[in-house]
Amino acid sequence: MKSTSKILSVILILANTLFLAGCWNYREIDTLRFVAGIAIDKSETGDQYLLTVETVDIKNGGESIMNSNTITVAGDTLLDAKKNMDSISGKKLYFAHARVAVLSQAVAKEGAVKVIDWLARNAELREDIEVLVSQEITAKEILETGSKTDQIISFELDKVMKNQKTIANAPEKELWNLINDLGGSGISAVLPLVSLKKVNSRTLPSVTGTAVFKRDKLVGFLNVDDTRDLLFIQNKVDGGSLVQNGEGDNAGSKVSLKILDNRTKLKPVEKDGNVEISIEIKTTVAIDEIEGTENYIDEPGRLRLEKSAEESMKKSIENVIQEVQTKYNSDIFGFGAKVKADMPGTWKEIETLWGDKFKDIKVSVHPELTIKNSAAFSQPLRIGD
Repeated sequence: MKSTSKILSVILILANTLFLAGCWNYREIDTLRFVAGIAIDKSETGDQYLLTVETVDIKNGGESIMNSNTITVAGDTLLDAKKNMDSISGKKLYFAHARVAVLSQAVAKEGAVKVIDWLARNAELREDIEVLVSQEITAKEILETGSKTDQIISFELDKVMKNQKTIANAPEKELWNLINDLGGSGISAVLPLVSLKKVNSRTLPSVTGTAVFKRDKLVGFLNVDDTRDLLFIQNKVDGGSLVQNGEGDNAGSKVSLKILDNRTKLKPVEKDGNVEISIEIKTTVAIDEIEGTENYIDEPGRLRLEKSAEESMKKSIENVIQEVQTKYNSDIFGFGAKVKADMPGTWKEIETLWGDKFKDIKVSVHPELTIKNSAAFSQPLRIGD
């Protein structure tokens, strides 16, 4: 009998929990204003932050329409600016759907850690939010284009960033990954660059190039070609194209090679008491476009093109490494991190000296390019008599 009573008690308790279930932080949707993106600037005097959010305004009618709206508020700190914004927005700002955070160059040059710390501590923000640096005078200009284009610019930027692996125009950098780079040893952080471009009669954001950091401060930029070489070194190229100059009678023509696959391996080695880096790059491409009449389809022409493209890749990658070593002295390639992983004993000896050693480290580049096919044509296109 006692056993039956205990079972009945358990059943009653479990049944009651069904009526008590609910969301611990449930909020009425009409009390919230959804944030799509964030822009962070410094005031003209430099003593305050300017926090801009792009919000999604939903208008109901025959069908729901989403409009972009921006709000900008100043504050002594970012938390102060957010509180000031809450007091004037009419609705509580909800950051869980924010997809991008754009930093101005002034903020990035001063030091990104304070901003990244605020983003990371915001319980509503997701760790996969994309972080970018504005090439315009301010960061808020990027988000303000939304109200002029009938688009939620932050959502569009997020889509562009997700495509970067297949076009290799800029590094993709989510918040969690940026935190790892800033807190790690043997690697410096990079961020994608966003600017405004005229497309027909519209002004739209364009993501190309790289912002280079040393510790947490912005020190310079890489253009789109140098960015592609950086991504090759980091083994982060899954698509895009290479453009190779023609030869002989076709010296003024160009050949476009579509990247089908790429594998890069960094190998640190110790020679004569010094660490050196060997970069092995294996790239598979297809001939996507041929200018001129040179036959690159048959084996002799294809082998010449492969060798020529390998030489171009080698020279281009060596040049960007030298530029970063001499101009910025910032290990954005992760050479130090690879030494730490493969040669931990050596890394312990040189870690504190890496800032000086990086700029003089010897790097050898070994590209191997294979042309797999020539798209839909088996011969170069020729014009008849």
